[in-house]
Amino acid sequence: MKFIDELKEKTKTQKVKLYFDMDGTCAEYNVGEKNDILTNKKGFYLTKRPLKYILQKMKDFSKMNNVEICVASNCHFKEQKNDKIEWLKKYLPFIKMENVNIIVLSEITFKKEEKDFLKGRLIKKTLKDDEHAYLIEDDHDIIKATNSLNFKNLTACHISTIID
Repeated sequence: MKFIDELKEKTKTQKVKLYFDMDGTCAEYNVGEKNDILTNKKGFYLTKRPLKYILQKMKDFSKMNNVEICVASNCHFKEQKNDKIEWLKKYLPFIKMENVNIIVLSEITFKKEEKDFLKGRLIKKTLKDDEHAYLIEDDHDIIKATNSLNFKNLTACHISTIID
């Protein structure tokens, strides 16, 4: 079943939250940028090119009944979180800031092998029992980790599932 068909079916009976990753999903992410991220290059995230097709799909989804658009992203430093929020306000002003979830990795304690599970666990905490959530993500390891949590009301899928 195509994602849009599944979404329409679910929204007939329950509220659905669509959590979009940022880097590589709604903003361009290029190979070789890791050094800029790890050295906390000032304003790095503010310069990211928006992926207009995906942003338009997010806007279209936001107009559907029983659909709420959310963001689940991570970064290494608080300054990067602030830049991501500023980027979101500029390119996705229809998203409520209370639906923006950005994990600052330097502010939490976790084991390296737990990193891929962080978004799924964060999303699960925000869900009510009568809601379903989808994590729209480009990172295969995060998708696999989230789905392996076996939360009945959370499904992770690759960004390609919403591209026609």
